[in-house]
Amino acid sequence: MVHCFKLRQFSPQKLKRSNVFLLSAFTVFIIFIYINSELILPNTDPFWLNYKIKKEPKYIKESKLLSDSKLHTNIDSPFIYGCSTPNPQEKANAAFVMLCRNSEVEKVVSSIRSMERHFNQWFKYPWIFLNNEEFTLEFQNEIKKHTSDAKFGKIDMKDWDFNPDIDKDEFHEWIESQGDREILYGNLKSYHKMCRFYAGQFFLHPLVTKLDWYWRVEPDVEFYCDLTYDPFLEMEKNGKKYGFNVMLADLYYSIPGLFRYVSSYIKKNDIKVKSAWKLFTLNSNFITGGSKQDRKNLDGIHDGHEILYEIQDQLYVKKLIHEIKNKDEKMFKNNFQIFDKIFAISKKMPNLYEDRINNEDYNLCHFWSNFEIARVDLFKSKEYQDFFKYLDESGGFYKERWGDAPVHSLAIGMLLDLNEIHYFRDIGYRHDVFSHCPSNAVGKQLPYTGDSFIRPDKPKFNGVGCRCQCPKTYDEIENSDCMRKWEKFIQDDYRDNDVIDVDRWTKRIDRKIKHHLRAGGKVGDNLV
Repeated sequence: MVHCFKLRQFSPQKLKRSNVFLLSAFTVFIIFIYINSELILPNTDPFWLNYKIKKEPKYIKESKLLSDSKLHTNIDSPFIYGCSTPNPQEKANAAFVMLCRNSEVEKVVSSIRSMERHFNQWFKYPWIFLNNEEFTLEFQNEIKKHTSDAKFGKIDMKDWDFNPDIDKDEFHEWIESQGDREILYGNLKSYHKMCRFYAGQFFLHPLVTKLDWYWRVEPDVEFYCDLTYDPFLEMEKNGKKYGFNVMLADLYYSIPGLFRYVSSYIKKNDIKVKSAWKLFTLNSNFITGGSKQDRKNLDGIHDGHEILYEIQDQLYVKKLIHEIKNKDEKMFKNNFQIFDKIFAISKKMPNLYEDRINNEDYNLCHFWSNFEIARVDLFKSKEYQDFFKYLDESGGFYKERWGDAPVHSLAIGMLLDLNEIHYFRDIGYRHDVFSHCPSNAVGKQLPYTGDSFIRPDKPKFNGVGCRCQCPKTYDEIENSDCMRKWEKFIQDDYRDNDVIDVDRWTKRIDRKIKHHLRAGGKVGDNLV
């Protein structure tokens, strides 16, 4: 029996639709492959040695993020962009220093392994571990498995504990009250002792004081980039004394009285602060003249141009209220911003400043001291130790929860110029929930020849890092307001605010407004 199969007939229209569908599907497939080629296709250049960017990408031009910007000025810039070949022929008198407990051995090992992998496998700097108790043999043996040179030191109890003359009931009451107010770590005596130790006695410990440089490391931190040069030698060569990686704002209610005591010390000892002071303060001393109400209106504004804007707005407000007649709905719609200003003024509460001294306020910014690369003699100097003793005698380390980070930072503002400070932008770093991870530098990468397999991130325009592998999701701490201050003040064309005479500028702007309105201009137009 013969079976005949009849071929199915397709109309030209159906064939055409089928071809269009196949072509569309193929196009989508090609686009998908192109977009995800780095994930799907084998990467023949895993270290991005030949990767180039011919011109600045559009997203970089439009980006307002500091992490997408270039930070390179005469005051400070990265020591090296991207990777170099490690050349550890000369070493500084330096060490990593970590304060830790026996119970933290796993977190300590984690930090060591990250540091050794990303830097110290080439440079072989020693480690120093400090504890207010004796380190156990188990702890020491475990640490020695991961380091080639480790020293273990015990902190003398007179350096760790507060002055025994402090009334014990008073001390307990101050600590407990901070817990009642839910100040972070405020009710932990050990935390207060640690901050006080790091703020002063740390630099006088027998294992630390003999060093020229220290790199402070905490348990359970992580590094994301390779550092293929010696930061200590580069700091020496470039005249730097203090290096940081993270700058952020502190919690006000942990240090409400700190700036008051710091300012008092400066005045008492007739100290002329250095240029780094502006990183940590809000200054209104460049404003002169004006009525009491004028000064009240300008309170809290610390930028010269913003002050002129405020003077202009105040004049517009006065004209709307007292001079302009026939105020109708149309005028309200056309000048809603000025009317909003009127309502805001009517509801504004007076500003209260608990720590304002000589028209200066602390802006709460500080270098995060869990990452520091600095000269030991900066902090064991008589200038700094006298400063620390003055703060210690005030009782602020237990009456409040003064951290070592704001104490160090305000001291640096007093003692150092901006060109003596270095931002280690090229070091990727995580502590707790805060992370900084730079992009890799284009055209400045080198292959990694170590034991572990790594897949560095694709370099980006304005990148500075070497073989960085950033987390998939994280908030870049470099984009904080405090780091914007660092960016602003290190610019080569930065100038301090000129003195603003409020009376003179009020008359000048008032004349401009009158001419502008007579010429048919609108209330609220910017003229400054």
